[in-house]
Amino acid sequence: MKYPILLFIISISVFSHAGAAKYYVSSNGSGNSCTEELPCGSIQTAIDLANPGDTVKLAAGTYIENVKLGSPQAPNAKPGITIKGKGAEKTVIISAGTNTQRPAGVAADIVFDIWSANTVIEKLSIQHPATVVSARDIGIFVGPPAINTIIRKCKIIRKRLGPNLEPTEPGSRGLLVFRATGSIIRRNSFKGNYEDHIHMPTSDSEISRNKVKGATRLGIVIIQETASSNNTNNSVTRNKVSNSGGDGIQIQGDNNIVLKNKIKNSGGAAIKLCGETDGNNTLGDGDCVNPFDKWADASGNTVLKNSFKGNAINGIVDNGQNNTIDDD
Repeated sequence: MKYPILLFIISISVFSHAGAAKYYVSSNGSGNSCTEELPCGSIQTAIDLANPGDTVKLAAGTYIENVKLGSPQAPNAKPGITIKGKGAEKTVIISAGTNTQRPAGVAADIVFDIWSANTVIEKLSIQHPATVVSARDIGIFVGPPAINTIIRKCKIIRKRLGPNLEPTEPGSRGLLVFRATGSIIRRNSFKGNYEDHIHMPTSDSEISRNKVKGATRLGIVIIQETASSNNTNNSVTRNKVSNSGGDGIQIQGDNNIVLKNKIKNSGGAAIKLCGETDGNNTLGDGDCVNPFDKWADASGNTVLKNSFKGNAINGIVDNGQNNTIDDD
């Protein structure tokens, strides 16, 4: 049997300028020189100084701040910036508190708010701390212009306290990539009580070799937000997903590959391919997470060689159309 193979051709532009620079940040630093000899104390200070193609290097330590790279008002302001820590165990960024709205009218606490293309975030930890939650928590938000974002070797952790872990609708997300195509999410660890750990209304992206544990709802979801949104040609491969409150992996989109993932101890299905409950295309009729509507019908997906253990539904629920499923 020949299986369809999804080929990703992710064109990553290289942004450069004469004398591309490195900016240095230390939790013990001060001022705005951001040199190796005189590091600044704020990640945001270094980003504000940097030019496209530059690197911001973070020393080991704990930083308490919320970081922005571009904005909805100034999208793609500084493409090609790399933000690099000393390792996820050594470089820790803890949210300083509510800093924006996402969507409009919903207070959001976003640790990294990314709106510039070709951003790289690597080798650091991102945390929402053990305090009572008051807004929508998002570890990393990637906005629509930020194509080809790379997030690798990071830890994204939510330690929030109750009694109400989700004071807003929509709820918390470890990573939310919103229509920013070509993302690479590789070798990260997601833990704690985010509602969804990896939430991807997007296309042409790779989610691979991540450890995803303890989401209160969904571990990984390829979600269709509206009738016009595109959620196709993503690759979800070799992830370890465990202890999700609902489905381990949920697919609402089309022509995605779900390959060689290990899913265990989920409260719902190991993998669910979404569809209509009665086929009459009425709003609110779908069988998966919001938007619960006629758009969430998974078709043409390829689901191969995944393994399951201890899930409430210990296998694949296929409510979509024309999906290829061949699991051992």
